[in-house]
Amino acid sequence: MYRSNPPTLGTGSPPLRIASAARRVFDEQADSARNPAYRTYLTDMVRPFGLTVDTVALGEGRGQSYGDMADALIAEVTAEDQPTDLLVLAFAVPDVTPWRCTAAHLSHMCPGNPMAFAVSDCGTTAAFTGLRLIRAQAAGPSSPRALLIVTEQAATNHELLIPASLPARHAAVALRCDQGGPGLVSSVRLRSGVARSEAAGLLATGLAELSAGHDDVTVIAGAELAETALSAALPVAAEVIAAPAGQPCTGVWWEVAGRLAGWAAPGRRVLVADYDPLPGSLCLAVIDVAGPSGAGPMKDNNIGPASPP
Repeated sequence: MYRSNPPTLGTGSPPLRIASAARRVFDEQADSARNPAYRTYLTDMVRPFGLTVDTVALGEGRGQSYGDMADALIAEVTAEDQPTDLLVLAFAVPDVTPWRCTAAHLSHMCPGNPMAFAVSDCGTTAAFTGLRLIRAQAAGPSSPRALLIVTEQAATNHELLIPASLPARHAAVALRCDQGGPGLVSSVRLRSGVARSEAAGLLATGLAELSAGHDDVTVIAGAELAETALSAALPVAAEVIAAPAGQPCTGVWWEVAGRLAGWAAPGRRVLVADYDPLPGSLCLAVIDVAGPSGAGPMKDNNIGPASPP
């Protein structure tokens, strides 16, 4: 059992940096999706709400296991001689291995047997929240080696009580954080209760503030923002990357993971923005990417209460 307290903040705290990343699409289905126990569990869970299970999907064994997906990425970004201190699993769609505490399982699979927990039930905000929590922990006396794993599988296998955007494919992203990586996480901002009509204006204010004074700016926007609010919010001369459609939770981080190494040599200020219309969550993260010897700016060190973008 782990017990943790809020970090003790102080001057000279080492910054949090993204050192390496991995991403993967999983085309196959998990064995656990065909487990009869999963059908029984799912049927029992939805019955009190008057919902039905998808018997065709269950018969075909649709779905992926977050433990299996994350295991593959952990092997890519960790090393036995560099133990991990903290692991955060972020997801929105329920797992098809509900009887396993996946975060605890991943702790045992990760070098260092780190403290591990999951962030869920908050839509696309999950990954931003996970990164914010890691960043808060890194602001203590010693910055831990941390691993953020963002996963989504494309099958719910039951009728939904509230319509939601589902992934188009099973995908996962892992970001390894420590003190020496090229991607300085300068800020993570979250705002809830944002209506669609407000998203563009709030995003424009945040992007303008955080791009000021920077010539090389890249904006990575979630598919929802790219369709509805991005054109009215872009800073001048910014490079724009729209996250893949159909990947509401992993989309923006898929682009970060795939482009991090390419950004390192020239250096960039990367603004990662996403919006989830169901809870009305607007999220914005700032990653200053530089070469191994570049310190990069750290102008916004806010880790207190959530602030608007």
